[in-house]
Amino acid sequence: MNMGNLIIRIGFGLLFVWGGIEKFIEGFLGGVGLQNMADFLNGSGLAFLGDSVVYLLGVVLAALELIAGILVLIDKKTFYAYGFLAFIMLLALLLVHIPSGNWMNIMIHITLFTTLIGLAIDIRGKNQE
Repeated sequence: MNMGNLIIRIGFGLLFVWGGIEKFIEGFLGGVGLQNMADFLNGSGLAFLGDSVVYLLGVVLAALELIAGILVLIDKKTFYAYGFLAFIMLLALLLVHIPSGNWMNIMIHITLFTTLIGLAIDIRGKNQE
């Protein structure tokens, strides 16, 4: 087992497990909770979907973030997990951080996005050899 890869997986896995949990439980680990997440998604241009659909979308995104984090931790389906998490980082960039103008958060999320894409590509390449 590659020790560097293990350290990266632990870091990313914990980050996204935490991120998934905090979206479900308001106040826990600094969590925003599902209703606040749904309110944010409504305010980000998704209100046309309706409150129920946006809330359900928030549940699905939080659950998939949590599941992807677990998959990274246990080293299963990592190509898909990294790819999905990169997509989440792209959405965070476009919907949250670029509009906020907070350059530190923008740079952090660009780094997360590109690293996750790189890890997915690396995994895919190794699986095809």
